Amino acid sequence: MSTENGHNGVVPGTNSTGVVITHSATPLPQGVHLPLYMDNHATTPLDPRVLEAMMPYFTGKFGNAASRNHQFGWEAEKAVDIAREQIAKLINCTSKEIIFTSGATESDNLALKGVAEMYRERGNHIITRSPSTRPSSTPARS
Repeated sequence: MSTENGHNGVVPGTNSTGVVITHSATPLPQGVHLPLYMDNHATTPLDPRVLEAMMPYFTGKFGNAASRNHQFGWEAEKAVDIAREQIAKLINCTSKEIIFTSGATESDNLALKGVAEMYRERGNHIITRSPSTRPSSTPARS
């Protein structure tokens, strides 16, 4: 695949690392269209199939999946469990391996804490480089 900006992913004059893929040497998966913007941050184009599946939860089925003491929570939890199963099947793993987070910072924190816990017997330290965002470094300082 080739990029449009030709600057190793860094958009000149910005802090962004946005990359636009404009060509592919191999066929793309069904539903994937060029150009691809590879640094969506908080905005990402929504696949029409995802919108269709989510519309009931945007317009009428309200509930917090973590609220397990009423019908609204039960229905939301069931929907999240179904989504988790679908993603697991798609990427060939178990549903227990799928963790939904609220965004990049929470994901980074979870990954750092997981690595630190896994290698705790090797020492109570973790070496990081300067992060692109301050919240990403919080678990490394803890």
